[in-house]
Parts: sequence; structure tokens; C-alpha cells
Amino acid sequence: MIEIGNLKADFQLVSTRVVKFELETKKEESDEIEVELKCDYDIEEIKENNEIYIGAVQFKAAFEGKKKNKKLFKIHIVYEGCFAGKKEKLGLEDFKNMLELNGIITLTHLTRSYIMSCTALAGFNPPLRLPLINVHKLREMKHKTM
Repeated sequence: MIEIGNLKADFQLVSTRVVKFELETKKEESDEIEVELKCDYDIEEIKENNEIYIGAVQFKAAFEGKKKNKKLFKIHIVYEGCFAGKKEKLGLEDFKNMLELNGIITLTHLTRSYIMSCTALAGFNPPLRLPLINVHKLREMKHKTM
């Protein structure tokens, strides 16, 4: 095996938290549920000291389940991650790019497992799954709207 010290990236996850989580359900079972998913992200802040950049990014997802025009469930989650990057290895623009790409990818995986766990516990059968997201396309669409 290879020693982890030789593999450790210059961009690291420092902490995560669920900023907001809402789940509303109606007491009705249905096999023909249409699920609409919308997602977004925000770079919250970037700070620096002599050695590192620290940045926070939030990934947001909103699910809505409907049968015909009747709303059956609604889920909204905001998942935040704090990341650090070594200034000796990364410039500020590189760090921002890593926040937008690597940071969001990391948060989508965490959001996926959180949503699956919570919906399973809430009685969804099968539990909801956040699909894999093309983060490059999400980023491109976000930049077009800015």
C-alpha cells in the first residue's frame, strides 16, 4: 500500500453541515409519482491567511413529487462544506475552481446519502436518490445566469 502522505490532495474538506432540511409528505401511496428536482450552489465566502485559503460552498436541492397535479411530497436541503487549500500549491483562482468543482461534487455525494437515509426513514419505498449531476454543466448554467 502507498502511504497517504504521498497521496493527500492540496484541497481538503474541513467540515460539513446541513444548513436546512425540510420534508413534507401527504398520506397517499402511489406508483406513478413524477419527481422534479432542481439544484443550485453558492460560494459563501473565501478567506485566507499566510498558509491557506478557506472557502465555504453550499449545495442546494429541491425535490417535488406529484401525481398528475397533486403534490405528494416536497424536500428542500442546503448542505454546506468548508474546504481548505494550500497557498503554496494553489493560486486563488485555482482554489475558487476547486471549490466550484470538487467542493460541489463532494457535497452532492453527501446530499445523496442524506436524502436516501431520510426518505427511507420517512417511509419512501424506494427511497429517493439524487442522480449523478454534471457539475461542469451546472457551473456553466450558473455562470450564464449571473
